[in-house]
Amino acid sequence: MSVYSKRIRIIIVGVVLTICVVGGTMAFQSDAKSTINQSLTNSLNYPENERGQTFGSAEATSVEMLPDLIHGGSVNGIKGYLLKKDYLGEPGGVPLYDVDGVNIIGSLYISPKNMNYPKNKNGQTYGSAADATSPETEPDLIQAEGVDGTVGYVLKKDLDGEQPKTPEEAIAIQNSRPPGGYDYPLYDVDGKTVIGVFHIGGN
Repeated sequence: MSVYSKRIRIIIVGVVLTICVVGGTMAFQSDAKSTINQSLTNSLNYPENERGQTFGSAEATSVEMLPDLIHGGSVNGIKGYLLKKDYLGEPGGVPLYDVDGVNIIGSLYISPKNMNYPKNKNGQTYGSAADATSPETEPDLIQAEGVDGTVGYVLKKDLDGEQPKTPEEAIAIQNSRPPGGYDYPLYDVDGKTVIGVFHIGGN
């Protein structure tokens, strides 16, 4: 009975260790993508109003880079802005605010948006991972900011890395992580031209 109990304990410890290692690997990948999105949010340097809301045009290529107030036109010479939530919301009429985001100066009709990722000439989709509804729907080229501030794209397959097939592989991948983190090529939208380096992890 004691030999049987020892085997059960060893199996339980092995399963718990495997779950921890695989979970840690997945959390690292999730953190990496989160880091990408956070680094892009402030890269356009939109001006802020007195309430701390950013304002500007909707020229950003990804949702997380949009300002809080999006320019929608002018009413009697006064620039009008939509709330980001209204801009991203359902089609229909929405209020148009002044730059303070408080006083309504008019209204604007919002048309339906196409959230499909565009494709480059090589057929690769590109854009922000934040626009994806799940990891499976992320684009082939994920928008990222390089170590020198250059905005480009990282291959999804590079970020996803090697996926473990067994607990032993998961442990090997976990143990092979470099302490300084990873450097990935930062590509132009064509997915071929390297324009910089994207770094994840380390201190």
